[in-house]
Amino acid sequence: MPRKIVRPPLEVAASVVVPEPWAAASAAIVAQLAQPQLPELLVRAAALLVKFEFSVVFVYRGKAKPVHIYDTLPAHVSRAGPLNYTQSTYVLNPFYAAYLAGLKSGAYRMRDVAPDGFFDKATSANPQVRRTAEEEIGYVTEGWPEGRDELCIALTLPDGECAEISLSQESARGGFPDDALARLTPVIPFFEAAFRHYWQLARPTHATAVPDTATDDAFQAFGGKLLSPRERQLAQLLLRGHSTVSVALQLGISPTTVKTHRKNLYAKLGIATQFELFSRFLETLKYRPRN
Repeated sequence: MPRKIVRPPLEVAASVVVPEPWAAASAAIVAQLAQPQLPELLVRAAALLVKFEFSVVFVYRGKAKPVHIYDTLPAHVSRAGPLNYTQSTYVLNPFYAAYLAGLKSGAYRMRDVAPDGFFDKATSANPQVRRTAEEEIGYVTEGWPEGRDELCIALTLPDGECAEISLSQESARGGFPDDALARLTPVIPFFEAAFRHYWQLARPTHATAVPDTATDDAFQAFGGKLLSPRERQLAQLLLRGHSTVSVALQLGISPTTVKTHRKNLYAKLGIATQFELFSRFLETLKYRPRN
């Protein structure tokens, strides 16, 4: 008679306790992976780990316009915010720039994603973007709730795409606690696997990802005949959020030379600040034909 093999029980750290609400939420996610409400279930599950006021879910598809998947914005909030973002202002968003640079799945504070010196203390009259000191990255898309700190859950998808679950909390109430990222990080692989399954089925229901050539054309043409080829290069890097040091490394020149080129291009464009540069670019983009 074969000898019975007795295996020792798996050791579980006493400090690791799965709360009952999370177990139920994750079970609901697994049960409805193929359903349209999957993004909503992920947001609800995140709310069990981190307190936030509202959430917005986007999918980024390379240089195509992002897809607005889901949100919990209050009924009284203008729907112009998500629309303005997906139509134009996403190109200046630090998360989008980080995604294009190869951002990995994880939980991030928006201010940590933004490059050093991303925004200065200028003001802008651009109708789609408004400078405000209450925002951690220095500006707010018109129609978007103001005065919020933001946590971003990045979920990498096949074919170079990426989902963002953006969580917002009022800055005046302290924003997010220091351990917010630590609470979210362990569930990122689960969220990613769930969203990948959902997106595999949901992706065909959205328009084919057509590259936003109008945006690329606007970047290439910005400054027209006013700027030299080098100044146009520098302007494009500044618009994508690069700091003086980062621009210097990208172009193989010294930070002092970068500052000189920046001063010259500002003078040629009749502006004085980096935020005015962003505003001028968005105005240019606004009047170009869109896909």
